[in-house]
Amino acid sequence: MKHKKFKKVIFDNKRRSFYLEYTSGLKVDCPYSALGIHGKVTEAAPDDEVGEHSFYFVLESGKRDSVPYDQPLHIAQNPEYLKRQTLYEMTKVINELIRKGKVSKRELARRLGTSMSQLSRLLDTSNYKKELSRLIEIAAMLNYEFKWEFKKAA
Repeated sequence: MKHKKFKKVIFDNKRRSFYLEYTSGLKVDCPYSALGIHGKVTEAAPDDEVGEHSFYFVLESGKRDSVPYDQPLHIAQNPEYLKRQTLYEMTKVINELIRKGKVSKRELARRLGTSMSQLSRLLDTSNYKKELSRLIEIAAMLNYEFKWEFKKAA
C-alpha cells in the first residue's frame, strides 16, 4: 500500500478534526470523535520515532497518544485500503479452510489448473495482486459457499 507514511498533520480544534496528508499525496480528514478524542489538541505531527508510519497528538491535559497510518484510512473508508483489507481477510479465511479441510494444496493446484507457486501466491495474505474470483473458486473446491454482504458504513 502506498499510503503508509504521514507527510503533514494539521489539527483544528474548532472543527475537531485532523487534516492528514500522506507522502503518497492522499489527503484525509479524520474527526476527533472517530479516534475517541474529547479534549483539545495542543500538538500533532508525524511520529519520527516510527518513521512517520503513525502520527502523535498531545492533548491539553498533557496526555500523548498516537494513531497508526491505517486507522484514518479505515475511518475515511478509503477504497484502496478497503480492497486490501477484504482480500487479506478472505485469504486468511481460505487458508484456515484449507488447514481444516481434507484437500491438499497440491490437489487444489491441480483442480485450479495452476502451479504450486501460483497457488502459494494466491494464499499469501500480503499479496494483493490476485483475483477475488480465484479465492471464490478455492472456497467452492473446499465445499464452501461464498456470500457477500453489504452494510451501511458506520
